[in-house]
Amino acid sequence: MTARAFSVFGELQLGGIAAWMFAISIALFAAGCHRSSEIAPLPFTPAPQVPIARKIPELDGFIRAEMAREDVPGLEIALVRDGRVIWSAGYGLANSFTRRGVLADTPFEAASIGKPVTAYAALKLVAEGRLDLRKPLSSYLTTQFLARSRDRDQITAQHVLTHTSGLSNNIMETAHEIAFQPGTHFRYSGVGFMYLQRAIESITHQPFNDFMTQTVFAQLGMGSTSYFQSFGAGRFARGHLYPLGFAMPMPYGPIAQPNAANLICSTAPDLARFVAELISPRYLDRNLVAQMLSDQMQGRIGAEPVSWGLGIGLVHTPRGTCFWQWGSTSDFKSYILGCPDTKMGVAIMTNSSRGRIITREIAAKALGD
Repeated sequence: MTARAFSVFGELQLGGIAAWMFAISIALFAAGCHRSSEIAPLPFTPAPQVPIARKIPELDGFIRAEMAREDVPGLEIALVRDGRVIWSAGYGLANSFTRRGVLADTPFEAASIGKPVTAYAALKLVAEGRLDLRKPLSSYLTTQFLARSRDRDQITAQHVLTHTSGLSNNIMETAHEIAFQPGTHFRYSGVGFMYLQRAIESITHQPFNDFMTQTVFAQLGMGSTSYFQSFGAGRFARGHLYPLGFAMPMPYGPIAQPNAANLICSTAPDLARFVAELISPRYLDRNLVAQMLSDQMQGRIGAEPVSWGLGIGLVHTPRGTCFWQWGSTSDFKSYILGCPDTKMGVAIMTNSSRGRIITREIAAKALGD
């Protein structure tokens, strides 16, 4: 969950009222007012044979119906075909209070989609010989991230990327305990990516967002992507919760510190450019991308069985293995899905706590028939 300053409601200064409403909304969300926790892709078969001239009108109608059904204020989508971004569009409202509309390049929070982007950047350091996936991350640090323990010096980048580090998913915790021997179990972990971020900063001698901008965002043309919100303050979509049964925009506050685990901010076209890079790599050795997109670990997130590569989820279809990742804060839900064998992909972003259901459905519709 993203920490925000309680400063603005809509695009108006409402001070304590905004903070009060935001606190109520977070409490309701934490109590279970969202509808579903499923995150793995819905079953689908990639359908590259469907002409894009037919797919886009079908998808357009489907998106509008899904948004109306779930009362999702705003959505952004971008499609990848033949390994390149070929279409993007914005739907609905970036802010339901001011009625500002979503454009095709409106920035949203993308949360955990920052994990596979970080994984890609880490593999670039591997390609340069600056990071060893099987070397303890503690060996790269002068100031340790974890307290000394029996297993601290066993955790590697490989463990973090496969969610087998033993660290938790509670990014707000202050003491980082290791729950099990690294490498023995799958447990989805945001704290592991915070640990990897520290190692990357130590290796590169750069602030994390600066390194990511130079190494990933600039190369891939992701000009509206950052681990800070403030880069697009005037354009940024507001997240929405439903404390009174209708969509209410949440306060905006700039992110104070970048976090590789869940604080990436981006647009659907930018995320689609990342998807296209994994489908048809131009800036990273294809063998490393193939390793990233090959099964490394099987486990469960909640009740759902999942397969995991290096930093990204995998799903096996009748037309090859596809990769995926969801992004989820209390009031933003996003999804990426890509299929290298058919060179198809999609990125979807919503500014609603109800967006998780429809992002999975739209993703399956966008790539399947």
